[in-house]
Amino acid sequence: FHAGDGNLHPLILYNANDPIQLERVELCGAEILKLCVELGGCLTGEHGVGIEKRELMRLQYSDMDLAQQMRVKTVFDPDWLLNPGKVFPLEGRGAQ
Repeated sequence: FHAGDGNLHPLILYNANDPIQLERVELCGAEILKLCVELGGCLTGEHGVGIEKRELMRLQYSDMDLAQQMRVKTVFDPDWLLNPGKVFPLEGRGAQ
């Protein structure tokens, strides 16, 4: 935690060998992030979106916002070779 600057790092302990616990923890994490956005926060403040948060990007950004961000990425990475499968929701990316 460094809540003083607005960055929270919830740590939910679970047995990673138990698929049911893993699913519950992932759902809990998504609910925490949804609440953060609803209260005016964001999905991530200092770490990347990566894989864990990519499907939640629509909580914070509109489809138009995401489309524009993907166009910018395509300018610099036309074949989507850098960090494939990360940041942007898989649905709506077409062939990328």
